[in-house]
Amino acid sequence: MEFNSERFGKVEYNEAEVLRFPQGVVGFPDMTRYFMYADKRVAPLAWLHSLDDAGLAFLVCDPFLFFPEYEVRVNLPPALRRQMGESQDLRVLAIVTIQSDFAESTVNLLGPLVINARTRNAWQVILDDEDLGTRHRLFPPQEQIESQAI
Repeated sequence: MEFNSERFGKVEYNEAEVLRFPQGVVGFPDMTRYFMYADKRVAPLAWLHSLDDAGLAFLVCDPFLFFPEYEVRVNLPPALRRQMGESQDLRVLAIVTIQSDFAESTVNLLGPLVINARTRNAWQVILDDEDLGTRHRLFPPQEQIESQAI
């Protein structure tokens, strides 16, 4: 399928790979259909692009690549947990907030996206973890990298 994105122009996507967010994403409850758009310029990040709004795309990442100690512990109502499916089918993404200096970009670890890779249904969940926030630095500060190298 072809989609005319305001950000990327005409892009191809596979209808079988469309993600459906029954409750939408926080702040965008009516935007329920998305596709992943791989842009090699931002790899290993990718774009989660709305099919309902040609101008809406979220930069996302696999949080475990950047935060290996990250854990997703969710207390959900049993009915929603059953809808999500089996644990082995679930994948987690986190939304990245781009800063004018890309090195200062942050990631939302408190509200990850949980995707059932088999059914293609997805949810944004809010974790019950006071150590997590919505603005974790995606890249450690340069001073921290230099001190770790010594």
